[in-house]
Amino acid sequence: MPRFNREIKEQLRQTLPLAFARPEDPLLGATMVGILVKDGQARVDDAVLHGRSDVERGIRFAADAASLVPDERWSVVFVAMKKGPEGLSYHGASAAPLWIDRGARRGYRDIARSVNCMSDAIAGLVELRELGEGDRRAVAAVLRERGRDVWEHTPPARRRLLGEDLLRAE
Repeated sequence: MPRFNREIKEQLRQTLPLAFARPEDPLLGATMVGILVKDGQARVDDAVLHGRSDVERGIRFAADAASLVPDERWSVVFVAMKKGPEGLSYHGASAAPLWIDRGARRGYRDIARSVNCMSDAIAGLVELRELGEGDRRAVAAVLRERGRDVWEHTPPARRRLLGEDLLRAE
């Protein structure tokens, strides 16, 4: 019987690759970070990548935004980092809204949009137009403080898109 199991395991190893990576795969080497932003305050919370942040805990999400009256509007910023020739750098960032009605313990988050934002960040796009100036400044400050070396390795053009100019105005 052990011989039979060994043969099956060997066949499975040859016929069912569970995961594989191609050098041209855009996900290869990417790291994703989640940032929660509200009213000019930002904080890193990687649990938001899986919908399990402290803000979302205990909230039942509705299928459409029209069915609730939100009293809190959050933004979830997905930030991708990739390793470049100089080291790890911020590659892309994109924001998606998150509405919470604390009294009713209900909320709304467009999952498709969140997934598209993650994909955009991994693709190297910086799309933070949805954020106000104070929120963008908070995101830039969190990114700079979280990893100064990562911030320094990020190309200057991308740092400007992430809000570096807002940090200089402080």
